[in-house]
Parts: sequence; C-alpha cells; structure tokens
Amino acid sequence: MRKLKTLFLFIPILCLFPLGITAQDGHDRLNSVIARLNSLESFRATVTINGGMTGVLSYKNPYQLHVRLNDGRIISSNGKVLWFYNPDSSISGRQDLKGVSGGLGGLLSGYESVTVSGRTFRLTSPTKRYSEIILVVSDNDLPRVIKMKHSDEEVTEISFSGIATNIGLGTSLFNFQPPTSSQIVENPLNQKE
Repeated sequence: MRKLKTLFLFIPILCLFPLGITAQDGHDRLNSVIARLNSLESFRATVTINGGMTGVLSYKNPYQLHVRLNDGRIISSNGKVLWFYNPDSSISGRQDLKGVSGGLGGLLSGYESVTVSGRTFRLTSPTKRYSEIILVVSDNDLPRVIKMKHSDEEVTEISFSGIATNIGLGTSLFNFQPPTSSQIVENPLNQKE
C-alpha cells in the first residue's frame, strides 16, 4: 500500500499548473509560477517517475486529470473522484476528493522556507508530509522536474517532457469507468498503512 500511496501522492500536484532570493521573494515568485499554470486551459505531457516508469499525463482546468502509465495503470480524475486502476491485479481504487486542497498550490502551500535559484525552487518544512520539495520550471514557467522528499528520506521524482498547452481535451477522457470485472476499493488513500 505504501508504494501505491507514494506513486499516487504526486497526482494532486498535476491538477494545477506554477540568484538567492529571500523567503518572501521566493513565495512571491512561486505564486507567480502557480498563477501561470492556473491560467492554462489544458496541457498534455510525457511524465517519467523515478527515472523508470513513464506515461502520458493529460490535464484540463479545473482539476481534471488522466494519466496512462506504460504498464497499463490509469489514474483519472474528474475533479470530484480520483480513480487508480491496475490491470495486473484488476483492482480499482476510488478516492473521494471532497475537502481536499488540490493542485500544485495545495501541495506547495504552508512551507516556511521558499528559496529560488534561477529556475529552481526549494521548499522546506519540518512539519509537512514532504520535508523538502524541489521544483524546476522551464523559461515559460512550465514544470520540468519535481522532487518530493518524504519524512523517511524516500524521494519521488517526476520529470515532464513534450508539454503541449491549451489543446482540445474531451471531458470523457476524465470520466473513467473501471472494468466491471475489477474489484473496487473505496478511499484507499485514507487507509492506515
């Protein structure tokens, strides 16, 4: 279950798209990146997780997400419900998103320290789920790499490439229906390890 949670904890960050500089200036610069990402109608990118697993991520504002990984797994959200589907085990996780602060803004909020060096942001906090987040953006403020360090020192790294913005994405892509033969697990991210 830990690996499932680790893999899918990065999904909320994808639902929004954001010199040594003082912490306040770092927060201001980060907020401008998040505002830029929020202004996008949609985007599609190839993602690579921890240097190995790849997939295609599609996003449509607000909070609609579809990721098809190279091993056949699907992560899909219409903004209200997040689905995880694994064809190998024929298990579908259905996560209610009510009350969740999503997107990049939700993930990056509340960090005491935000420093910026060029296009790299470093966020740190001893009290957050991720003690450190490194975000690297392109010249046009699109995400290139995000690294999240868990409290147990495990790091999840997601790389983005081939980003296309403001493309036509149909709503049906984000309304995933699991195969009728799959076992459905309700709210798997709420369960204790």
